[in-house]
Amino acid sequence: MEVIVPPKMVSGISKPLQPTSNLEAIRLLAHSFLFEIDQVLKQRTHDSFTRWMDDIVIGADSRKEAIELISSISDMLKSRGLALNLSKTAIYNSKEAHYHFQIDQNKYLDSLEGIKKGDADYNKLTTDLKKNFKKHFKDHGPKYWDKIAKRYITTFGKLESTKLLTEISRVYLNHPGLRQNLLYYLSKIGYRKQTAKKVKEILSNIDIFDDISLYQICSLVTSWEVPINNSSKKFLQDIDATLVGASFRSKNPADFYSVLWFKAKYDQAEDLLNFIKKYQNLWQADSFLRRQVTAVMGRLLITNNKEVESLLYTQISSGIGNTVSLANQIQRFSNIDSLDGKLRFYLFPKRVQNPYPLPKFIVLCSVLNSEKIRTNDNVRKSILEHIKDPYYRKWLGTQYNIN
Repeated sequence: MEVIVPPKMVSGISKPLQPTSNLEAIRLLAHSFLFEIDQVLKQRTHDSFTRWMDDIVIGADSRKEAIELISSISDMLKSRGLALNLSKTAIYNSKEAHYHFQIDQNKYLDSLEGIKKGDADYNKLTTDLKKNFKKHFKDHGPKYWDKIAKRYITTFGKLESTKLLTEISRVYLNHPGLRQNLLYYLSKIGYRKQTAKKVKEILSNIDIFDDISLYQICSLVTSWEVPINNSSKKFLQDIDATLVGASFRSKNPADFYSVLWFKAKYDQAEDLLNFIKKYQNLWQADSFLRRQVTAVMGRLLITNNKEVESLLYTQISSGIGNTVSLANQIQRFSNIDSLDGKLRFYLFPKRVQNPYPLPKFIVLCSVLNSEKIRTNDNVRKSILEHIKDPYYRKWLGTQYNIN
C-alpha cells in the first residue's frame, strides 16, 4: 500500500493477501476480504483511494493521518487472520509520489491514446516513443518502473509500431517480468520476417526456460497467421527443432504440451500421428498430457481412421474419466447429422475471431469428421467466413476438401 501526504500524501499498503492468480475464484476470494476495507476507506478518505486486487493507494492530508489509516487497516486485517506486508508498505510525500508513480510518464503515455497508424505525425510520435522508452530503462529506481515499462510496450502494440523490435530481444532476455507484455506486442504486430527473426533470437539466447516461457512462445507462434512459403517453412522448422530439444532436455510435461500444440497446428496429419505414436509411453503416463493428446486426435481421425480409432479405443479403455469422455465425444462428433445451436455458435460466433483459436479449430476438425457436416454448404460457407489462417485452410483443404 502507498499513502501520499500533502498535498494528498500517499500511503501504500501492498499485498495484504497473497493469492494473486488470475483464476476468477481466487480473485473473488481476495476481493471478498477487502470489500469491507473499501467501505471504511471510502468514508475515511472521502473516496481518495484506489485498489487493484491487494494493492491500495490512499490519499492523506498528513503523515499522522497516513499512519492512523495504516494502523486501522492493519487491525481490520488481523481480525480476519491476515497481515500487511510491511516491506511493501510505504508513506510518500507529494514529491516522492510524483517520482515513484511516474506521473509525467503516465501523462505522456495518456497523450498517445487515440493516435493511429497513418496519422500525419505517426512517424515522429513513434520515434519519440522509442526514445522515451530507452530513456525509461536508465533509472529503475521508481517503485512502479515496471508498470510504466509495460505501458510503453502496450502502447507500441496499440500503435502497431515495429520500432520496438530493435530492443525486444535484449529487453525480453534481461527483464523476465516484461515477457508477457512483449509477447502481447509481438502478437499484435503479427508474423513477418522481422518478428520471426526476433523470436528465433530469443529462443537461441535464453538461458533457462521457466515453467511458462516455452508455452508462451509456442502460444505466440501458433496465434500468428503464418504464410505458406519457403521462408516461413524454414522458420517453423527451426522453432520445431528448438521446442522439441528444450522439451526433452527438461522432461517437463508442460514443455511436451507446448510441442504438441505447435505440431497440432503446423504438422501434416501423418507427421503429427507419428509424433504421437513415437512418444505414446511418455504422454500416457501423465493424465493431463493424455487428455491433450486425445483432443488432438480429432484432427487425425479422417486421415488415418484405423490407427486413430485404435488409439481412441485405448483411451476409452483406460478408465480415466475425463479422457474417456473426450474420446467418446470425438467418436460421437464423427456421426452427428447437424450442428445444434450451441455448437454452431461456439464454432462460428457472430463476431469473427482473429486469430481463430487453435483449441476451437481442433473441435471443428472433430465435427468435420462427420461426412454430413463437412458436405453441408452452410457449414462450408461459415468456415470460409470465419477461418483465414493459411495453415488452417491448408488442412481444411487437404483433409476435408473445403477450399
